[in-house]
Amino acid sequence: MANVRPFRGITFDIARVGGLSEVIGPPEDIPSHEQAAAIVAGRPYHAVRLEMSDPGPGECFHGASRRFREWLRDGILQQRTASAFYVHEHEFDFGGRRLRRRGVFTALELSDYAERIILPHENTMPHNVEIRTELLRDVRANLSAVYTLVDDDGSLSATLNALSMTPPDIEGLDDTGGFHRLWAMTNPSSIRNLRDALARRPLYMADGHHRYAAALNYRKELDQQGFDNPQADWTLAYIAGVQDEGVQVLPIHRVVKSLGHYSWDDLRLELDDYFDIQPIVLPVENVRDEVARAVDQLANETDDLTYLILEPEGRRLLRARLRDWNSVAGCIPADAGPTASHLDVTVLDCVLLYKTLDFDQHQTEQHVEFTQDIEAAYDMVRSGEAVFAAFVRPTPLSTLLAVARSGGRMPQKSTYFYPKIPIGLLMRDLLDEAESEG
Repeated sequence: MANVRPFRGITFDIARVGGLSEVIGPPEDIPSHEQAAAIVAGRPYHAVRLEMSDPGPGECFHGASRRFREWLRDGILQQRTASAFYVHEHEFDFGGRRLRRRGVFTALELSDYAERIILPHENTMPHNVEIRTELLRDVRANLSAVYTLVDDDGSLSATLNALSMTPPDIEGLDDTGGFHRLWAMTNPSSIRNLRDALARRPLYMADGHHRYAAALNYRKELDQQGFDNPQADWTLAYIAGVQDEGVQVLPIHRVVKSLGHYSWDDLRLELDDYFDIQPIVLPVENVRDEVARAVDQLANETDDLTYLILEPEGRRLLRARLRDWNSVAGCIPADAGPTASHLDVTVLDCVLLYKTLDFDQHQTEQHVEFTQDIEAAYDMVRSGEAVFAAFVRPTPLSTLLAVARSGGRMPQKSTYFYPKIPIGLLMRDLLDEAESEG
C-alpha cells in the first residue's frame, strides 16, 4: 500500500565537521532561541541551526534556508550522486539494557489519511503544524524524517540485517552515548525487494504527525498556486518494524503553567468531583528522585484511569483514580473512537484541561507544557515556573496500533517514541530534480 522510492540523500561531511556528535541533535521542536543557542554553542554546523527560526516576532526561517544552501554549496553538506535507501542502526541505553533499533530511510509518497495508507494515532496542534509548514516553505527540504512502523513479516528485517553486515558509510556517537550507523542501499535488487515488501501493507505513524501534516499542507499550497514541484508529493520517512526491540513508547506528561481564572484550591475541589484522591507522603530529602520513582511505578498500576498529580511548589504528590468513566464520557472528542476513548491520556485531557480548566485548543498550547521528562516536570513545578504536573502511564504499543487501525485519535502529544530519529543524520532536498529518476 505504501509507495516508497530511493532518493539522493544529503549528509554532513563528517571529516570536516569533527564527528557525528557535532552535528546531529534532537528532533523535538526547540521551545526558544535561548535553548536552541545552548544546543549549538561551539558547534558551528549543528543541524539545529537549520531549524532555528529568525529572531523577532513571527515564525520564518530565511536564515536557516540560506545556511542550508550555503552548506550544500561549500561541501559541508554533501548530496549523494546516486539514489538509495538508507539503512540506519541505533544502539542506545534503555531501562538498564543496551538495545538496538534498525530501520530504513525512504522517500514516501504523501497520501491523505482518508486513503488508509498512512495510519495516524494522535491529533496535532495547529500552531506546531504551521511552524513546520513555514519551515518547508522557506528551506524547501526535509530536514528530519517522519517515523513510521510497519508490521514486518520478516522481509524488512532480513534486508536490513544483510546490509548491516557490511562496513557503514557513516558512524558515530551522539550526545547521549547512542551509537549510529548509516548504510546507503544502492543495489537494484535489494531496492526492489524492499519496495515490494513495504508496498503490501500500511504504515503506522509513530512520531512526526506535525511534520506529515505540514508536508500535506505544503503540497496543497503548491497545487493551489500552480507550482509544479513533484518532489513535494513525497516526504522523508523512517520505517522500522513493529516487532523491533528498539521501538519503545513512553508517556508524555502534562505540566500546567497557568490555571486561567482558577485558583489551585478551586481546581482541587473540582477534581474531587471526579477522582478518588489519596496523598502520597514525600520524604524531606531527595524529593525529586522520589517523585521520579513514584511515576515510574505508576506504569505498574492495575487500576483503571489512575494518575499522579504534583501539587504547586512540589508540596505533595496525589494519587488520583477516576471514580466513574460515565461522568466524563460526554466530553470525550468524537474523533477519539471506542479504543482511544478509554485511554488514560484521553480522559486526563478531557477532564483536566477541557472540562475542569475549560481550556480551548489555543489555551492548551499556551498554558500546557508536554514532556516525557519527569525530573524536568518536577523542576518546573518546584521553581514556580508551572503550577502543577499530571503524570500518566504509558500507552502500550499494541493499544496504539489498535487505535490507528480503528481510525481513532488520541490527544495531541500522547506518546513519546524513544529514541527519536535525530535531525542532521540524513536530509532530502525538495529542489532535487534528479530524484524522480531514482
